[in-house]
Amino acid sequence: MNKIGWVEIRLLSYRSGSASGKTSVSVRIIENLNVPWVGLLSMDSFYKVLNPIDKIEAHNNNFNFDHPNAFDFDLLFDTLKNMKEGKKVEIPIYDFVTHARLPQTSSLYGANVIIFEGIFALYDRRILDLMDLKIFVDTDSDIRLIRRLKRDINERGRDFNGVIQQYQKFVKPSFDQYIQPTVKNADVIIPRGLDNLVAIDLITKHIQRQLNERQFNFRWDLLKFDCDDKEIPKKVTVLEQTTQLKGIHTIIRDRNTKRDDFIFYTERLAATIVERALSELLFTKHEIITPLHMPYVGKRYTMQVDQ
Repeated sequence: MNKIGWVEIRLLSYRSGSASGKTSVSVRIIENLNVPWVGLLSMDSFYKVLNPIDKIEAHNNNFNFDHPNAFDFDLLFDTLKNMKEGKKVEIPIYDFVTHARLPQTSSLYGANVIIFEGIFALYDRRILDLMDLKIFVDTDSDIRLIRRLKRDINERGRDFNGVIQQYQKFVKPSFDQYIQPTVKNADVIIPRGLDNLVAIDLITKHIQRQLNERQFNFRWDLLKFDCDDKEIPKKVTVLEQTTQLKGIHTIIRDRNTKRDDFIFYTERLAATIVERALSELLFTKHEIITPLHMPYVGKRYTMQVDQ
């Protein structure tokens, strides 16, 4: 991973029992952070593809989706690793009605902060080693059962008896055997989930402080890259320092510049740079005949421009 301050990515994980409010807590923290480029990744996207026999069992509520073997940890690890390296990833989309992955995927690009949530978010050692902050959302089992009933019936097309049967047969035993013990891997425990506003506020401030420290270290990181050249190399072309260009630089460098103005003038500067770069391409004289049957002399590129 590149250790330069401005590309370092913070990876957070949330773990708890099914329907404990992990996603709600994650969304609340994202809202409180109020920063661009925050990614939210759910472990539900990484259920394994079921074979025909397992699909029949799943439709009959006899397949344990709360067991570690139900998840594709290898794909999950590779995805999280690539995200932390700032690479684009393709997230599978799992259909809980058909118990299969959809043909299409969801593209997710690099983010300053990545929040990963799932019932086994603190289970796999490889994934734990990627995390900067590990959080356990602790919610009362009765509340989790009520939430699961609402979710599975309203969103996943399950019937009441099937949800209760699955909870008693798989969900509760798996929580006690596999999920609850991973609390020892957490850095922070949030009792009462979304209702614990104090804990959510503390976590938000901790993340904000880390982001601010990273921004503060930006210039210090630049100092690590020494340059022995006292003069600008001849291969480097510097734009003519026009009044317009100086004005754009003044606006961009002003810390009080509004976000919309910053984006507008940055795009203008980028367009100027690209236009100047294109002018460095090799041209040759070229003559054409216009539709009016008149000759016109101009220039054209002598090589292909990559798109």
